[in-house]
Amino acid sequence: MKLLSVAGELSGDVHGAEVLRGLKRYRPTLQVLGIGGPGMLAEGLQPVASWEELQVHGLVEIVSHLPRLYRLLWRLEALLDTEKPDALLTIDYPGFNLKLGQAARRRGIPVIHYSSPSIWAWRGGRIRTITRAVDLMILQFPFEAPYYKDSGVETAFLGHPLVGQKAAPNAVAMLQARIGGDPSLPVVALIPGSRRSELQFNLPTLLAAAKQIEKTGFRARWVIPVAPGLPLGEVEAMVGAAGISVLALEDAFLPLLQVAHSALIASGTATLQAALAGVPHLVVYRMSPLTYRLARSVSYVRHVSIVNIMAGREVVPELLQQDFTPQRVSREFMALVENPERMNAMKADLAKITEALGAPGAYGRVAERIHQWLETRGL
Repeated sequence: MKLLSVAGELSGDVHGAEVLRGLKRYRPTLQVLGIGGPGMLAEGLQPVASWEELQVHGLVEIVSHLPRLYRLLWRLEALLDTEKPDALLTIDYPGFNLKLGQAARRRGIPVIHYSSPSIWAWRGGRIRTITRAVDLMILQFPFEAPYYKDSGVETAFLGHPLVGQKAAPNAVAMLQARIGGDPSLPVVALIPGSRRSELQFNLPTLLAAAKQIEKTGFRARWVIPVAPGLPLGEVEAMVGAAGISVLALEDAFLPLLQVAHSALIASGTATLQAALAGVPHLVVYRMSPLTYRLARSVSYVRHVSIVNIMAGREVVPELLQQDFTPQRVSREFMALVENPERMNAMKADLAKITEALGAPGAYGRVAERIHQWLETRGL
């Protein structure tokens, strides 16, 4: 069997690698070509273009890259004709992948999409695009299924892949040794995001907020888990300029969540991972003003954190754009950590979110479902 697969970001590459690994257990001779990162390449993906060609972020920033992205899309559409894959597996990155999915379906090639676009948050017309682009939609959240009712798109919620993901005990012990310091002081995580632009927009204010918090008398061991691909030296330079003692560490994210007392986190997947680890936190974020205004103009939800979206109310405080200031963060953080009842209530709410996301082992169930779905189509 020949599969064309495309993932456009680091998270998509992680999903793609795990799903391909699972599929190969059912189909050892599976041939996969397409676009993916290091994880998918390690699972045997034959690259047809460089993964870096898809690396674009932001509603405004993407405009200048559109000619290049369309040239890449047309190359992949040509591959649908020359390689004649049995199926197309697209992973997240909906703006690009849904266009490719439409091209595949016009050729009679079945399309599986992993990780539903946020149709509950963005323009409602996207569901019509999805019906033309996808045959099987693999969901990551249980509340997404009703949005596909009467769409004709088959859906499957098989649990969220982050459920059950933990660092090994030895990794946690090693991190605790690396952090060091006074063990009576709580460890507080500062998580600015995984992209270079997020580092520039979020980290200076997070560091200033930590400094402001210390002025209240609160003492902590502050730790920044530096995301893969971000320059450690640049993070350390920003910490030095802020004039506060903060430890920046690589390969620390998952073990840090297991030792953190609390966290200040840029909106994104990290907020869900903190929720799954039961870490009380605040959500912050800043982007270019124009991008923010555009995002708000097409958004249908009140919250940005998936934790709050799932709960239907504010479980974790959100401080965005002009509200994301050192003073506001300090005030909200101290109101949380100095109130044990509020801390415990947040932990209880985070536990309910975790329970709703299913049992561990989602990737294995996804691979099995895709295999069975293809079998029913004689593939």
